[in-house]
Amino acid sequence: MELKVFRGTQVIDSGLAERIIEFDKKNMQPVFAEAGLEFPEEKRRRGLESDPTFIIAFDGESIAGYIEYLGSWNDPAYIYVGSIQMERSHRNTRLILMLFDEFRDLVSRENFRGFETNVQKANKVAVRMYQKLGFNLEENPRNTASWVARAGRELLTESPIVAVLDKWRAKNARRGAS
Repeated sequence: MELKVFRGTQVIDSGLAERIIEFDKKNMQPVFAEAGLEFPEEKRRRGLESDPTFIIAFDGESIAGYIEYLGSWNDPAYIYVGSIQMERSHRNTRLILMLFDEFRDLVSRENFRGFETNVQKANKVAVRMYQKLGFNLEENPRNTASWVARAGRELLTESPIVAVLDKWRAKNARRGAS
């Protein structure tokens, strides 16, 4: 598994945009179907043009998962987590730890107050994940089918996942030293 970081238009320039859209469609289809919605392809394309940062995990040539983030349009003091996607076969594996660890490293260098995202209410797995990470869920005034999830910068040091990431990192360091 290899992680690569793409910033701004690099996703489009590298030709990955279409692969990400297809990946998203496949992963999100059940959630959108349950919510009675269609995959918002044009909105997704516009989002890819808004200078996000992607941390993408590749399994060979295939996308195994990614985290996408950018400055929030609502409040520039916040980082908006645009998407966290995992290939079904890589869920419940160490891949999520690899992605979160890289995300934590990258955003810890930035000046910001907190995190925010929108999560479909029908995406129960994602809703639970954000709650476990320490996000607070609020009704979304612009979309009744989704929650607005917010957390402060302290998520980087106080979230329940921090201890898991630190333990995982130490284990990998020991493996690398032997």
